[in-house]
Amino acid sequence: MRLVKSLLLNIQFFTVLPVRKEFSLGKSEMRWMVRTFPLLGLLIGMFLASGYVLLASFTPMSSLALSFYIWVMPILLTGGIHLDGYMDASDAYFSYRDLKKRLEIMKDPRIGAFGALSLVVLLSSRFLFIYESVHYSDTATICLVLLSIPIFSRIVMGVSLILIPAAHKSGMGYSFSKDTKWNDVLWMLASLIGIIVVGVFLNSLFLYAAFTIVTVGFCLFIHSKSIKWFGGMTGDTVGASVEGVESILWMTIWLLFLFDMV
Repeated sequence: MRLVKSLLLNIQFFTVLPVRKEFSLGKSEMRWMVRTFPLLGLLIGMFLASGYVLLASFTPMSSLALSFYIWVMPILLTGGIHLDGYMDASDAYFSYRDLKKRLEIMKDPRIGAFGALSLVVLLSSRFLFIYESVHYSDTATICLVLLSIPIFSRIVMGVSLILIPAAHKSGMGYSFSKDTKWNDVLWMLASLIGIIVVGVFLNSLFLYAAFTIVTVGFCLFIHSKSIKWFGGMTGDTVGASVEGVESILWMTIWLLFLFDMV
């Protein structure tokens, strides 16, 4: 029951999918929401993959159109919540100010020039990686990628909230992280192991192993840089990490196709 409730709460918080039921939200619920982030990623991945299969199988859509679907649907599905954090974090980082001023910039609801430029670079490069991957791959492989990338990115989101100290004691990021324990990261590790096991059965171990290595490396990177650049974790840096790792994973699959490794 806790798993179902926490998953429904995650859907309410992090997607635009309608969940009409109202739930109580206490310390236990917040902690279980973090634990079930990978399940939220799986749900999003299933939504994306099923839509892709239907479009690829029953419509004459070109590779360009299918790529656009993969590119835009996660933004629509999440309401752009993580992109908003990415832009705020970009504005703060590229201001090259001290930590206190960077935190103030992230709280500002207005988007600056650096945030807008960073968004253009992120989304345009991601579209390139998606289009070339779709163009040179088959439907089954793209479906595996669509299923796995949201899971990996939500694992990064969970690890960020659990292991990176909060930069300040306010905001959504702190609300989720304050009641988590270090051993909650075991749920993220269990999800990684589960993905690798699935990769063995689907004969895609190399692909999932590559994604796992990239994801672990990215977690180490953001742990160090979040503290150095922002004094710790905030809701905006967590959103930026989700968008960052998804783009890097799409770049990874693009490079694997480019060098004929999958």
